[in-house]
Amino acid sequence: MGMLQKIKRSKVVFYLTHFTLYKLPGFLFRPRLKFWLTNNHPDVQKRLQYYASPSATKVSPNWQKLSNFRRPKRGSMYFFDLVKYTKYFPKHYQINYKFGDVTENFEEPTLVKSRPINHNGNSVLMKLDSRRHFHFVKDHTPFLDKDDKMVWRGVIHKENRRLLVEKFHAHPHCDIGDVSTHHDWVPDAWKKPYLSIEEQLQSKFILSIEGIDVATNLKWIMASNSLCFMPTPKFETWYMEGLLVPDVHYVHIKDDYSDLMEKRSYYLNNPEKALKIIENAQAWVRQFLNPETEKTLSIQVLNRFFEKTQQKSS
Repeated sequence: MGMLQKIKRSKVVFYLTHFTLYKLPGFLFRPRLKFWLTNNHPDVQKRLQYYASPSATKVSPNWQKLSNFRRPKRGSMYFFDLVKYTKYFPKHYQINYKFGDVTENFEEPTLVKSRPINHNGNSVLMKLDSRRHFHFVKDHTPFLDKDDKMVWRGVIHKENRRLLVEKFHAHPHCDIGDVSTHHDWVPDAWKKPYLSIEEQLQSKFILSIEGIDVATNLKWIMASNSLCFMPTPKFETWYMEGLLVPDVHYVHIKDDYSDLMEKRSYYLNNPEKALKIIENAQAWVRQFLNPETEKTLSIQVLNRFFEKTQQKSS
C-alpha cells in the first residue's frame, strides 16, 4: 500500500473512531479521570509545564460549557481531537479555544494547536489536528544510500517560501518548487510536480519551511533517515518546536538561505555528523509515540486549564 493510500485510509479510520467516541456519553469517561491524573513522571510533568502555564483567571462570559460543545461545520478534526478528552470532565466546566493556525497571543487562557514561540503563557497547547500534523514515517532507506539533492515541495503563501523558491528552483543540487495549481502569479519555472513523502525521502536533505504557522513536514522528516534543514522556527505546537536545538536536532540555516549550499556541502562531506543529527532527531520523535503518555498529557493539560481558570481545586 502506497503512502497516499495509507493517509486516506487513516483519515477514514480517524473519523470512524472519533465519531464513535463523540457519541458515547460522558459518564462512561469521568470515573477514570483520577487514574489519568496520577502520572507524575518527571518527563510528563516537564511537558505539562511547557504546554500549560497560563495566568490564573476566572471564566469569561463568552466561554463554552462542555455540555454545549458540539461538532462544528468546519474544523471537525480539531473538535474530535479535543472532545475525546473533555468527556473526562464535568459538563458544567467551560473552555476557551481557537481552532486553526494560531499565530497570535491571547489575553485569556486559550486552548490552541499552535502559538508563537515567544508567547505570553495564555496559549495552552493541545494535540489538535493530530492526524495531519503528527504523521510519522518508517524510513527503510539508509542516509548514505539516498541521493544528494536538497528537496522541498509546498505552496508559496508567505515571503519566506517565495524567497526559497526564487533562489533555488533552478539550482542543479536542488529539487525545490511550488505545487500550487491556483496561484497564477507564480512563474511557471518555479512550479514543480507533486512529490509524495516516499519520493522526497529518497533524498538525503529535506527542507522544513514554516507556512502560516508551523511546517507540517517537520515531524516526518525528523522521524526519517533524511537530514532536516530549517531556519529557527517562530511557531510551535505539541511537538515543542521551541525546544529543538539548532545543529543538534536539525541543521540550522539562515532566514535568507544564504548558507544553504554551504551547509549541504558540509554534511555531504561529513556524513558522520549528519547521522548524529538524524539520531538525535529520531530520539526527539520517540517521546511522542507512546499513546498512553500522549493521552495522559492531554487530560492533564485540560485539568490544569480548569485549575488555572478556577473551575476546580488543585
